[in-house]
Amino acid sequence: MRSANDGKKASVEVELKLLVKPKDLAALASAPVIERYARNGGTVRNLRSVYFDTPERRLWNAGWTLRVRKSGSRHVMTVKSLGSAGGGMIGRGEWEVPVRTMEPDLAALPEDVPEAFRKAVEGADLASVVNTQVKRRARKLDLPDACIELAVDTGEVVAGERREVLSEIELELVSGRVGTLYDIGLELLDLAPVEMSLYSKAARGFDLTLDRPPGFKKPSSADLPPRVGLDEAFAGMLGTALRHFVENRPSALDGRHPEGVHQVRVALRRLRSILNIVHKSTGSTEAASFGQDAKWIAGAQGDARNWDVFIGETVPPIATGCPDVEGFDLLLRHAGDERTRGYDTSRAALGDMRALRFPLALGRWIEARGWRTDAAADVLERLGHPASGYASSVLDRQFRKVLKRGRKFSKLKPEERHELRLAVKKLRYLTDFLLPLCTKSKKAAPFMKALSRLQDGLGRYNDMATTDLLLGKITMQDRPAAFHRACGIVHGWQARDLTIVEDELRARWKEFSGQKVPWTH
Repeated sequence: MRSANDGKKASVEVELKLLVKPKDLAALASAPVIERYARNGGTVRNLRSVYFDTPERRLWNAGWTLRVRKSGSRHVMTVKSLGSAGGGMIGRGEWEVPVRTMEPDLAALPEDVPEAFRKAVEGADLASVVNTQVKRRARKLDLPDACIELAVDTGEVVAGERREVLSEIELELVSGRVGTLYDIGLELLDLAPVEMSLYSKAARGFDLTLDRPPGFKKPSSADLPPRVGLDEAFAGMLGTALRHFVENRPSALDGRHPEGVHQVRVALRRLRSILNIVHKSTGSTEAASFGQDAKWIAGAQGDARNWDVFIGETVPPIATGCPDVEGFDLLLRHAGDERTRGYDTSRAALGDMRALRFPLALGRWIEARGWRTDAAADVLERLGHPASGYASSVLDRQFRKVLKRGRKFSKLKPEERHELRLAVKKLRYLTDFLLPLCTKSKKAAPFMKALSRLQDGLGRYNDMATTDLLLGKITMQDRPAAFHRACGIVHGWQARDLTIVEDELRARWKEFSGQKVPWTH
């Protein structure tokens, strides 16, 4: 869909991409929901697309892609933004112009292409980086509340000598209600597994070029306007957290970079934090149900993450500090076996129908502002008020909960420290979203620094406590003596570090608990 945005000519493409197993694609392409609303049999075209960038990926790193596509005798040059832009979490900027050949013609760029792209491409030594060859069947769907362009793509992405199969369904909104895209996605999911994806053909190609795992994404802010209403604030915060989850799913499934699973867990915790306040504010049972889904998916990632930390962060400095001790290789080998099992559990959960349904159903609910359903009149009135006052009250409540759980900090038992860590983590996620609504960043800086330091300290303490549990899982009597010696050294090293961490933690708690909150009461 290409539409005006705040009086400007910025073009917005609102598209839901679904990854499909090749064996299921034909059946899904003629699913009842598609045949019911399709104007006709559609058209089939062979599309060749070439993505251009510099050797150092200048455009990609600046947040843009530049593509030239050939369809029949026609060539079209397209600029796309990598971030979301309108249309909720599945919208992005798109600008198209006809060109004469498969080479980009920068002189032909539309006038409304953002200045940021022009600066990124100025003087760039562009070259072909990725090619895609796609057979596309395109159809128009006329639904009661939307017109949608359906594209069923089969083909491959080619990067040098490497190739990867493409099997996708794309639903692009031409006009009407965004939520209709999710409606169709959920109907298709009833027939076969489909995966909501933000992993573009360009991103897949760039990763394939370098033979690297799918990239992970760290959390971003919701970027809400100063006096945004509570209703729109909920939508913005939920959409941002859900996008973070969907973006990191490919990396978690791939498993080659530990940040994939880690960022999936972070995204789900952030989602749960916001869903919890939506539930408490509106009484929405659906918000609570989505929160349970997020908790279940996150729980299945726990073993993979724990073994990643053990193998990648806990053992290496100890092994380096004890170069003459044998047995660390055995320890890491057995830990690696457990990590493999942990990733099997992670992937099984992410591929489960419950997890595949989760982002589609939640995306539809966000678009429909589902928390308004059956809400009382006073709730609906409150949703129209500025979010800043509500944000302050939520932060104040969570801050007091942290102070209560941290009372007599030095005497807290490990399980009480764990509860405190969870409360601190929740406060951190809430401040990421809510604090910009009720204070300026400079005023909040000391508080956020103290909160971050406390969270990091409690996290390190928790990792040490988890180490004993992990060692217990792999310690068996028939293991070689060298293995047991390595385990003993890890235990001793951690015991020594706990005393150091304890002193640091007490100092960090004192620093944090003495902070003046930056939001107004």
